[in-house]
Amino acid sequence: MSMPGSARRAVTSLLPLLALLLVGCTVAAEASAPPTATPAPPSAPIAQIAAAVPAPAAKTIERSTRVPSSAPTATAVAPTATAAAPTATATTDPNASPTVIPTPSPRAAGSAPRVGLQVGHLRSNELPEELARLRTSTGARWGDVSEAELNLDIANRVKPLLEAQGVIVDVLPATVPPGYDADAFLAIHADGSTGAAARGWKLATPWRASQASKDLMAAVGAAYGPATGMPEDVGGVTFNMKGYYAFNYRRHEHAIRRTTPAIIVEMGFMTSAADRGILFGQPDRVAKGIADGVLAYLRARDPNNGAALLPPEYPVFLAAPGGAVVRAAPSADARVLLRANEGTRIIPFDKRDGYYQAFVRSGETRVVGWVREEQMIATNEQPTFPTPTNP
Repeated sequence: MSMPGSARRAVTSLLPLLALLLVGCTVAAEASAPPTATPAPPSAPIAQIAAAVPAPAAKTIERSTRVPSSAPTATAVAPTATAAAPTATATTDPNASPTVIPTPSPRAAGSAPRVGLQVGHLRSNELPEELARLRTSTGARWGDVSEAELNLDIANRVKPLLEAQGVIVDVLPATVPPGYDADAFLAIHADGSTGAAARGWKLATPWRASQASKDLMAAVGAAYGPATGMPEDVGGVTFNMKGYYAFNYRRHEHAIRRTTPAIIVEMGFMTSAADRGILFGQPDRVAKGIADGVLAYLRARDPNNGAALLPPEYPVFLAAPGGAVVRAAPSADARVLLRANEGTRIIPFDKRDGYYQAFVRSGETRVVGWVREEQMIATNEQPTFPTPTNP
């Protein structure tokens, strides 16, 4: 049936309006429908602190003793520091002296403890600019085996022992993540000497050690000796050990957080045939000694005791008029190590029974000993301890 011309013209004029109405309905229907699920983008990978390094292949050394190559490979990625500054600290500077006793760095309820195992000298050539002076520090060696290879082999054996008990473990190279925050930090090293008679293990805390660091050292020391059967190198702790760069949060960005309990472990002498028999021939005993000590510390500590995490703060002293006597022990009967003249700078790092244990330098003589409190005058100077030259 034909349509009158006037009707056709009316319908034609309505077509654009009908098109608009149809588009609007379509948009409204889409808007009211439930959204299609869109997969979230994958989270960015944690920045790699250390590239994957395989466990060293066995290498022939004296009497065919070998560094075993069966240990698991190193952890390829180290996490960044896990927490902000202590919550009770009144300043945003994580290394500033708090106005009140801090709590431990915040952790989620029921979270596993975290332990950092630093492999001494591993990729020391990659140390940041602030530590450029240590880039050539390669450690001890025996035959074709470097200290870094031995340290890595042991760290890789300690790691699964701790993880089996629910501990989160970071295997770290020479470069420590800035402000590294953990429940324990151990720098794993081995010794070397030009004298064949030198042997044994030793441990050290930072110069100014928190009670937690002291407890960690005591626990590892109590386990390590019996586990390895090696003697302790009594009196062998060096300035470089106590002044280890990774402990120095005041001077370096790439260092542990102020409240991270820390020790350095010198496992034994690579240059000693007797020590090599354990370090190279029975490395699982070495790993067990370290792991057992760490686990004993973690079991005994109070994770809510923030005061135990704080290193002590002492002023720099000067020897009083009449001088000061530096002794081998905190006792008036102890052997005299040095008689410091009036005005000699005395840098303390511990206190016991009215004595300060301190670093004292007089001319070319450097000693660590104990000084009576009344033989010193406090100053406003900030302490500066010896800088390690070859940790």
